[in-house]
Amino acid sequence: MSRYRVLAIVVLLCGCQFAAWASQVMAETIYDSVCREAQHVSRASFAQPLPADQWAATLEQRREQWLEMLGLSPLPERTPLTATITGVLDRDDYVVEKIHFQSVPGAYVVGNLYRPARVTGRLPAVLYLCGHSLGKVNAPYQANPRWFGQHGYVALVLDPIQLGESQGLHHGTYREDRWDWPSRGYTPLGTEVWNAMRALDYLETRDDVDADRMGATGLSGGGVVSWCLAAADERVKAVAPVCQTGSTEHVVVDRATDGHCDCAFWINYYRWCWPDLGALIAPRALLIASGSEDVLWRPFAYRDVAHRIRHQYAVLDASDNFDLVEDLAPHGYTPKLRQAVFTWFNTHLKDDPTPVQDDVTDFVEPAENLLVFEGNLPEDDRMRQIDTLLVKQADLPEVTDLETWRRHQASTLARLRERTFRHIPEDRMPRPRDVRDDGSDRSGTRFATHEFDTSDGLTLRIKTMRPGDATWPSPTVFFAISPDARSTFAGGGPSRPRFANGAMTVGVEVRNTGATSVGPGYLWTLRRVYPLLGQTLPERQVYDLLAGITLLRRQAATGPVIAYGQGHTAPLAIYAAILDANISEVVLADLPESHEDPETPEFLGILRIGDLPHNLALLYPRPITFIGSIPDAYQWTRDVYEQLGAADRIRVVPHVRHWQPYDKSNGS
Repeated sequence: MSRYRVLAIVVLLCGCQFAAWASQVMAETIYDSVCREAQHVSRASFAQPLPADQWAATLEQRREQWLEMLGLSPLPERTPLTATITGVLDRDDYVVEKIHFQSVPGAYVVGNLYRPARVTGRLPAVLYLCGHSLGKVNAPYQANPRWFGQHGYVALVLDPIQLGESQGLHHGTYREDRWDWPSRGYTPLGTEVWNAMRALDYLETRDDVDADRMGATGLSGGGVVSWCLAAADERVKAVAPVCQTGSTEHVVVDRATDGHCDCAFWINYYRWCWPDLGALIAPRALLIASGSEDVLWRPFAYRDVAHRIRHQYAVLDASDNFDLVEDLAPHGYTPKLRQAVFTWFNTHLKDDPTPVQDDVTDFVEPAENLLVFEGNLPEDDRMRQIDTLLVKQADLPEVTDLETWRRHQASTLARLRERTFRHIPEDRMPRPRDVRDDGSDRSGTRFATHEFDTSDGLTLRIKTMRPGDATWPSPTVFFAISPDARSTFAGGGPSRPRFANGAMTVGVEVRNTGATSVGPGYLWTLRRVYPLLGQTLPERQVYDLLAGITLLRRQAATGPVIAYGQGHTAPLAIYAAILDANISEVVLADLPESHEDPETPEFLGILRIGDLPHNLALLYPRPITFIGSIPDAYQWTRDVYEQLGAADRIRVVPHVRHWQPYDKSNGS
């Protein structure tokens, strides 16, 4: 053989090895995948402004979608506010009233109201919303509403929940592992917006407030609530969020979510970004005020958002009602930003565009003077339970007859697809990437590995095990690999159920298992990022499982498809079967009982549709097998099957090795 042929062969072999290595290197990580999805969310957000007629025609629908993403659809009942003034401070040219009211019965909202000492007629009003630093007694949060009170406004400043004298919690997923919040469709941002809406209700009742001239502003967390309130409530005629404007792309790519608690974000079913909010506020007056050195909200993001919103205002012939002001400064106020905000409200609530030259005063009222409850907070304050009160949860379906149940099934499945699983595509066929025969053991059992690419850019693996005595085709049990599995070697490793029959088993390495495990250094961030994309990590795992099922169904060896889940993966099996009507049976072990449990896998807004036992019953009349025993909560599921004449299709076997595929011929 010539040396040139030898060289050519060496080059070819090296090239093949390099290609294989490059293929692995170029495979996307989960971080790459969510960054790309976040870019799509932000770059698709009002890439072109809506024509004026379409903007008007879709306004009501978009507003309702926004309220839904805040957890405020339907809006809670506007119960009596029971507003109470507990004290008044007279400070010569202005007065401070210490106020509390109830946004829902027994849930206290606490604030200070600043107004001129002498009031003649009705004045414009500004709702001031605080960031997360001491609340209304903090020096900057005193200074701004005080300026308004000294300059002819009524200004109400509110404590955010968990701060100042306001009770409750806004650090749910951020610090307290409250992973039930996404399942409830709850975000503390919804509470803050509802409290602010009720504050507007209160301001409307005052003789010194002109209800047609109300605005809102705030810094940091108060800035985001200002955005969201104005998008939700058209009574806000002018709004100026300060240092809290950015994009989904920025917070995901930079991992800036790590610097924000839960009240900075909504439940993003519809994959909105900040320009969508701006288009809801338009054509009302909107000023974005930002510091270009802000580590939480970067200029490339807020400038792009402002550019998109500006175009929408131009289409609506309202260009004078939108502007961006920025200063070379970190997160926080500067004189330039404050004076721009004051000028903005003078222009749009007083019809006075004269540039404001003065600034806030240095005076700081002692904190104890501003306390509404004077250190004795209400012990029965239901704001502590607002996460379980605010968002309307699903009512238990009434099971009367088969026709009624079928209607419930159809409507509930439609709602699941529209909300919780909105971003799982109807066509779940992934792109096949590779197939490897992994050999066999002495019993003749054969093993194989399949690789495929998901629609959002991940490369996942499937581990199959086919007993040597299996029929062709044979019942095929699909299962998601458990996140804590150390290995998936030889058919799925410890995640594989040990059946004592000829069933073929297929383990899908759903994301965050096997080769895509992210570990504690990114897992918390990832679980908080996915809701910004209208998803959750478990919802994506359901998609991965369905994609694996869709791919392997094409194999001649695949017979009736059964979904198996244990512990964490049991809800994945349940929802995969709900979404795929061709899954013939579900086998469940050690399954959690409720999405109200923070340790149960989270799915966006699932409790607004149904809890696990209610959703499992949607599989009727397909067989369901429980391993060991039926958990107490699932007696409800069994009762539904019994009432509908399918009691034999709910089975209990003592151990997984006793399971056999359901036999329709004898009902076992």
